[in-house]
Amino acid sequence: MNPMSLDFDSLSEDDQFLAHVGEGIWLMDDHRWALKVWETNRKQDSYALIHADYHWDACYDFYDSPEQEARLLSASSSDLAELVAAGEWIKLDSFIAPAIRRGLINTVHFYCFQDEDEALDEDLLKSCGAKQVFHSSVESLAAANIDGPLIFDLCLDLFNRSDQWEKGDLWSDEEISRFLEAVRPMVVRSDIVTIAMSFNYSGTHADTKHLARLVVLTLLAQRHDAQPCGQPDLER
Repeated sequence: MNPMSLDFDSLSEDDQFLAHVGEGIWLMDDHRWALKVWETNRKQDSYALIHADYHWDACYDFYDSPEQEARLLSASSSDLAELVAAGEWIKLDSFIAPAIRRGLINTVHFYCFQDEDEALDEDLLKSCGAKQVFHSSVESLAAANIDGPLIFDLCLDLFNRSDQWEKGDLWSDEEISRFLEAVRPMVVRSDIVTIAMSFNYSGTHADTKHLARLVVLTLLAQRHDAQPCGQPDLER
């Protein structure tokens, strides 16, 4: 998709929406599609993940379902895409742990505001040889020492201070721009960037459209400016 053809005003709540908007950036509404994007477009065996989101999204829905877990672990890329599309075992709050269980993610750097203690289960991490790191400030996240391949994952509800359904208390555009500038080096070096709009969690529908326009266009510009001259962005 040419980003110029993306009509931000026409975006709406749609758990099937997924679009490659250019420069290695994918936009979705329901966050579960990030797992499909990561798996389909992976260039390396394993990645560190930056997850910037109001919520942890750290649930794992396969604990008591060994048959389904076996299906998860043996799934091809296309099989996994079908699991994600079904939305039964992989949901908007349970797409990170399956990626860890499959070995796709080895470290998660969390920048989240959710009060509940719902980060990744330590036993799951230990069994997979993975780890999680918590950042309480933008400065801490921006200064993180992350070696190896990286995926940058963002939910627009990060920028909504309200935890009420379809209620907006947004960061100012200036605050959002400062955040995006602080994480620019990580955005630029990431193999994959995924953005979830999360309609209703990210304020009113008008709020979400505004956030999508501001964030997508900013990240597109950051990654485009960092590309070697003449190097195309190929949709995979």
